[in-house]
Amino acid sequence: MIAKNKIRLWLRRIHRDAGYFVVGITLVYALSGIFLHHKLGVKTIKESVQVSSRLSVDQLKSEWMSTVSGKEITYLEERSDEIIFYFPGGMGAYRKNTGAINFETYKDRPFVIFLSQLHENRIKGWGIIADIYAGVLIFLALSGLFMVPGKNGFVRRGVWWFMAGVILVVLFAFL
Repeated sequence: MIAKNKIRLWLRRIHRDAGYFVVGITLVYALSGIFLHHKLGVKTIKESVQVSSRLSVDQLKSEWMSTVSGKEITYLEERSDEIIFYFPGGMGAYRKNTGAINFETYKDRPFVIFLSQLHENRIKGWGIIADIYAGVLIFLALSGLFMVPGKNGFVRRGVWWFMAGVILVVLFAFL
């Protein structure tokens, strides 16, 4: 009985300190996962300008370069009522009838991009830290199973939550 309590006490201490250690990394991974999922690494700036109506493709390119952006149009697609065009760092649409140009410029958010690269393990040397982090998370998950004794412990209560988590992942794998 005494040995069992000592093991549980040491598990609690190590679990607590390891938990403190990984909180910061967990928050970074969680935030970067949200940034990746919602594509927040790039800021979109939307603008509108008014130019002459019924411009030809060449006139639009010239007007764009001289008065609007200074960035060369790299690709365009002419349609009956508008011209869709792309330039380095953005895209736009010129309405032939009205002369309105609606365009958006994409600007990287360096810190968010850095967090995303960490999340995707694309930063040199981060793989070792990510493996250590994964090992500590495995330890926390397994040690946490045995920390609470009695009716609220793993064997009576926790096993059902554990199974619910596994079933959730399996469902998503096959849906």
